Amino acid sequence: MRRLASEVGASYQVVYSRIGGKGAIGRALHDEGFRRLTEWATRVRETSVAEGADETAVLQSMGRAYLALAVDHPRLFDVMFGVPITEFTRDDQARAVAREGFRRTWITASRAWLDAHHPERPPRSAVRLAWRLWTAVHGITVLHVAGHECPSGDAAAEIDAAIDRNLVDPLAR
Repeated sequence: MRRLASEVGASYQVVYSRIGGKGAIGRALHDEGFRRLTEWATRVRETSVAEGADETAVLQSMGRAYLALAVDHPRLFDVMFGVPITEFTRDDQARAVAREGFRRTWITASRAWLDAHHPERPPRSAVRLAWRLWTAVHGITVLHVAGHECPSGDAAAEIDAAIDRNLVDPLAR
């Protein structure tokens, strides 16, 4: 808290009185991280579509944007997905923020891909595909940010390949 106060040029008492304790700061960072992720992924998706990219390329662009966000802001990524602030807990409100981000990014893009490739499909197929894509991209991202090398040496290429593999049989149960 003292380091944060120093970085913003205030006393730590001001930080506590304006923002609250560590839990409130954790909540604010968590929500801001998901806001940035959603905004960034939405912009990437919209730009890719405007440039005429196919639905697969859109998903890959989103995956690479996810990786870039984590690489550029690893501490923020930790607050979003790790447990760096013990006073912050993922309650219903935090889970709702994360779900909305997931819906506006991965589910929206997965639904567009399925509409183009599998317009007749079982209910909730977009959610299932989105979950598979996100977990693949997230896993590669977490390992990369933690310093683990991928077989090719190129985490973005591994993300593209993981997305491609998940799209081979996207309706599998």
